[in-house]
Amino acid sequence: MAVPTSVPAGWIALAALLLAGCTAAGEEVQPRGDALFFPTGLAVTPDESTLFVVNSNSNLRFDSGTVLAFDLEAIDQALEGWLADGDLASGCSRDEAFSETMQCDEVTFLMRDADDRPAAVRTGNFATDIGVQELASGALRLLLPVRGDPSVTWIDWDAEGRRFDCGEGSGVVLCDDEHRLGRLRENPDLAAIDFEPYGIYVDSGGGYAVVTHLTSATVTLIDAPRDGSAPVIADKATGLFAANGLGQRGALGVAGRTPGQPDNLLYVTSRTESRVQTLTVYRDEQFPESLPVLLPGAYFFLSGVQGSDDSRGIAFNGDGSHAFVVNRAPPALHILDTERSVQGFPVNTLDAAVEICREASGVTAADLGGGDRAWVTCFGAGQVWSVDPGRGLTQTATTVGRGPFAIEVAIGRQRAYVTNFLEDTIAVMDLRPGSPTEHRVVLRLGAPREAE
Repeated sequence: MAVPTSVPAGWIALAALLLAGCTAAGEEVQPRGDALFFPTGLAVTPDESTLFVVNSNSNLRFDSGTVLAFDLEAIDQALEGWLADGDLASGCSRDEAFSETMQCDEVTFLMRDADDRPAAVRTGNFATDIGVQELASGALRLLLPVRGDPSVTWIDWDAEGRRFDCGEGSGVVLCDDEHRLGRLRENPDLAAIDFEPYGIYVDSGGGYAVVTHLTSATVTLIDAPRDGSAPVIADKATGLFAANGLGQRGALGVAGRTPGQPDNLLYVTSRTESRVQTLTVYRDEQFPESLPVLLPGAYFFLSGVQGSDDSRGIAFNGDGSHAFVVNRAPPALHILDTERSVQGFPVNTLDAAVEICREASGVTAADLGGGDRAWVTCFGAGQVWSVDPGRGLTQTATTVGRGPFAIEVAIGRQRAYVTNFLEDTIAVMDLRPGSPTEHRVVLRLGAPREAE
């Protein structure tokens, strides 16, 4: 099974046609609402109560993917007894290969509504990432790039009712067309969204989201009003990166330096060029009803030891003073100084390039009390590497499962959550400084699928 970025756009379109012509009954091809299958993106809610996970359905066994919601408080309560006294939670067992790991069915911690239905909703195939927007009311909205449609799907989350809202129906509901953004300003006479929407960054305070496109070097801007009204595709910036020697283009990672601030600067990485492009989102305050636009800004090169193309994930530390860029060619984590100069612009200089694993994909960063740390998912090696940016070196390499793809850290809970794409599991890492199980997997959700 290949890494998710390797699925060609044409193959996805063909697969969609085949699915459309499937004669099986709907129930026979619908996915379960309580299982992990080729998980990709994940996100922790701002209050760290819930973990959302995207199932991409990458082998097209079902007619759609899903989004699931897991109860992080229930997970922590189970881990408290496990880590203190070795008490196994109901439905769990000790991992035969790793004695410090509790192995649990994913159903154990899946949220359920008042009617005991799983907190799940169906989406298009090949969803890759997930962004969470906190609305002015405190409610949450999810936005997902879906490669199979292609579209950006939006879903409202009812925290009190523990349910998703993006369409009508019984069972595990499929998000309807009104919740799939597919055209500029949702106008049928305007351009359709580019193929291969891939990465997403959501700015709750700014009321927008930006989406990268894997094969077109395009970034799409979504206007996502904080009052809860429907989001809309507002603008796009095209041709941001040049083609490589094979004629390929692509934008991949995206992150904001100072979320919620009017001058928030967006950084976009490329899988085909050794350059990082910056953009800003502009709103005309004199015409508040007008849609925002994307303004391309300065760019800089990743050229420490040598030119570094095929960049993947990007993340900022808490105050926006440093950015961390995962690169595959050569394998390195670039630590960038993004402090503002006397002129008021980030300096964007290289502090260090730390050698990392091959086929790295995701990165996140946090300060758990001992200074900034960055965690990198190593898809091929089945590991998560922890990097100390201040000293410019790797601290640990933790085996988490086959095909780790995305990673998120809950700072208050001192945990990291990792999707293992190739085995249908989620690994939970203990990040408590000084703990006997620090940087070890203490819980695995889901039974690992056999290697194909």
